[in-house]
Amino acid sequence: MSSAVKHLHIPTTIITGFLGAGKTTAINHLLSKKPSGERWAVLINEFGRVGVDASMLNPVSDVTIREISGGCLCCTAGHSFEAALNRLIREARPHRILIEPTGIGHPLKIIRSLTSGYNREVLDLKATISLVDARKLGELRYREHPSFQDQLNLADVLVASKADCYSAADRAAFQKLAETFLPAKSVVTDTTFGRLDPRLLDIARNESRTPCFPDAHIRKSDPPGSDHSHTSQHTEAEPVPPDSWKLHEGSGDGYHTGSWLIGTGYLFNQITLAALLNTFTFERVKGIIRCTDGWLKINGGEGQLTISTSAPVNSSRLEIMDPAPLHCNKIDRQLRDSALPE
Repeated sequence: MSSAVKHLHIPTTIITGFLGAGKTTAINHLLSKKPSGERWAVLINEFGRVGVDASMLNPVSDVTIREISGGCLCCTAGHSFEAALNRLIREARPHRILIEPTGIGHPLKIIRSLTSGYNREVLDLKATISLVDARKLGELRYREHPSFQDQLNLADVLVASKADCYSAADRAAFQKLAETFLPAKSVVTDTTFGRLDPRLLDIARNESRTPCFPDAHIRKSDPPGSDHSHTSQHTEAEPVPPDSWKLHEGSGDGYHTGSWLIGTGYLFNQITLAALLNTFTFERVKGIIRCTDGWLKINGGEGQLTISTSAPVNSSRLEIMDPAPLHCNKIDRQLRDSALPE
């Protein structure tokens, strides 16, 4: 990194949260509150091979968005992270940076990276914010997942997201959890529709917080084809032929992924597509799809699916994640059968 960008001390915030906790919705809200005249940058990491989340963010003036796909920032995508971050600082010269790791990512290595070497001179790492869907706290596969636990352990600000959907038991479970941490959290709060208070971005980081599983993402090997063994990514600037149809499968950290990159020569019917996706059981689904009545965002999982309008992008993208094998070839055949030629 050149000396021209040293000693900037750019306020930087990591926003963590397990799958479906509402990170992207929260970032959208924060971007909507950006002061006029400030330049912000957002760096998003996706576990799957096809980037979706960047397209989920609403366009805002003076906001630069970059996306890293194909692994976690805390492991094999780490080199891509360093390169993308350096380029983002050099080209966008932001006044503030927001970083969204993948939902199953472990934040420790990211924190270490942002507070060492050149990054320590250039960035001012603020409080880490972790979003928690308190409805999941009763499920063992969440509570016992090392990344989930350390997202909470390393957070300075703990936020119960989607609070309008909670029962009294959900609220009590969240409060009980929040009271267990030492040192105590700097802020414990809740939110609906991702409405985070922008003042949370300026809270100082407590450097004494420690993880329970510091080696959770250090592994000797991964299965062939695992997303952890690849760091390739697709960016919005890259052309996608209209007749292109690519499926990427991956696995790691107890999850399986299927990611589709589909050229604009294929159209989908919104009702047919929603009905098809609802026939599958999966924990997380998200996408930007070209349909007969325009581009649509798909967001949901575990029996809930939200569809909304989207600005056009250069290809349809779909990502599905679940702890169980996904049988992606079967899903792929059904998607192809439902696609309409332009």
